[in-house]
Amino acid sequence: MEARGGDRHWWWLLGALAAIGFALRLAGAQGALWLDEAWSAVLAHDAGTPLGIFLNINHDNNHHLNSLWMQFVGFGAPPPLVRALSIVTGTAGILVAGLIGKRRSPALGLITATLFALSPLLVTLGSEARGYAPMTLALLTAILLTDRWLAGEAERSPATALALCFFLGALSQLTLFFGFCALAGWVFFALWKRSTLRQALIDSLRLLLPSAIAMAAVAGIVLGAAAASKTGFQFGRYDPFDWLQYLHAIVEMLGYALGIPVVSVWWLAFAPILVVLAAGAGVSRLAFHRLAIIGFPVALAVLQSGNVGHPRYYLLAGIALLILVAEMIWRGWGMNGWKRGLAGVAFGAIVIGSLIQDVDLIQNQRGDPGGAIRALQARAPGGTSVILDRSTGLAMLQVAAAQDRYKLDIIENRPCGPSRFLFIDRFKGETMPGASIRCGKRYAPIARAYARGLSGTHWTLYELQP
Repeated sequence: MEARGGDRHWWWLLGALAAIGFALRLAGAQGALWLDEAWSAVLAHDAGTPLGIFLNINHDNNHHLNSLWMQFVGFGAPPPLVRALSIVTGTAGILVAGLIGKRRSPALGLITATLFALSPLLVTLGSEARGYAPMTLALLTAILLTDRWLAGEAERSPATALALCFFLGALSQLTLFFGFCALAGWVFFALWKRSTLRQALIDSLRLLLPSAIAMAAVAGIVLGAAAASKTGFQFGRYDPFDWLQYLHAIVEMLGYALGIPVVSVWWLAFAPILVVLAAGAGVSRLAFHRLAIIGFPVALAVLQSGNVGHPRYYLLAGIALLILVAEMIWRGWGMNGWKRGLAGVAFGAIVIGSLIQDVDLIQNQRGDPGGAIRALQARAPGGTSVILDRSTGLAMLQVAAAQDRYKLDIIENRPCGPSRFLFIDRFKGETMPGASIRCGKRYAPIARAYARGLSGTHWTLYELQP
C-alpha cells in the first residue's frame, strides 16, 4: 500500500512538472510568428491541400507534420493555436523524459523531468511552430522503448513501435536521422558487450531494420517529390561549413540547454569532460551519450556539413546532455560530502538559470513582429501599405496582418514606395539604421524590437517624415 501511495505521489509530482512546462511553453507562444515560422505558414497555405505539402513544397523549411497542422488550423489562426502541436508534444516530452529517468530511480525521474520542463532550449522549440518538439517526443519515446528492451523488460520486441517513432519523428524534422544513428550505435555496443560481434549485428538488425526502412521511406518521399518538381529541393539559405559558426552554434546550444547561455569556449571542454566522467560515475546509456554529444558534432566537422551555424541543428546533443546531467546530479546527490553539495549547486544553478532565460523568452516573444502591425493599426486603423526593405520580412508581415485581420498592402522591390511606412528586418549581428533615406525622403523609426534567445528577427518600422 505504501509503495502504491508513493507511486501515486510521484505521478502527481510529474504531472505538476509537466504543467509548469506547459505553462512556460504556452506563455512563450503568444507573439506573432517569427521568420521561419511565418515562412512555413505561407508555404503550407500556398500548398493548398495536405497532398500538396508532400508534393509541392520541396523546401527545407517544410517540416511535414507541422505544415499539416498549420494548414489544418488555417492561415491567420491565433499564434498559440498555430504552435499548439509543438506545445502539446513538448509537454508530452517532459512526461516521457520523467519515465526515462524513473527507470533508474523515482528521484531521477523527477530531476530529469525538471530539466526537460525548464530547459530554455526545449521551451523555445516547444513554443514555436516548427518540427523540433514533435521530433524530440519521438526520439525520447524511442529511447524509453529501447532502454526497456535492452534491460529485458519488454514483453515483445518494440521494433514496430520504434519504426513508428522514427517515421513520425522524421516527418517532423529530418535531423532525427542523427538520433537514429546514435540510438542504433547504442543498441549495437550494448549487445556486443553481452555476446559476439556477429550476434550483436543480427539482433541490432532485427530490432532496427523496420526503423531504417521507415526513415528511408521518409527520405524517399522527400527526395522523390523534389526530383519530380521543376525546381528540385530548395534551401532557404545554404552556408558552407565554417569553423567559427560551427563552434559558436554548439556553444550556444549547450548554454541554452542548461540555462546558462554564456558564449564561452569552456563549453566545448565541459561536455566531453562530463561524458568521460560519466563512465566512472556509473551513468547508464554511455554509448548513446558518447555518440550523441561527441560523435555527432565531430561527424559534422569531418563531413564538413553545411548550415552548421544554427544551434537547433544540435538538438540531439542537447537532449542527450540533459539526460546525462540529470543522472550525474542524481548520483552526486546520493553521495556524501562535497559531491552532494556540488550536485545540489549544479541543480539549483540550472533551474534558476533556465527560469531566467524562460522569462526573458516570454517577455521578448522572439521580437514579436506583431508589434509592427499594432503600430500600423494605431496610425492607420483602416489599413495601409508598407515598403519592404528585403524579402525576409514578407512572410512575417503577411502572417501577422492576417492574424490581426488587418488590411495591409506590402510593397516589394520598390525602395521609394510610394508608402507612408517602411519595414526593415535584420538578423543577429546585422546593424539596424537609426533612420532611412529613400529617394530623398526621410523615414524615422516609430516601433522596433530586438529578438533575444535562440529564435527571432530584429525589426524596425519607420514612418515618412514631412
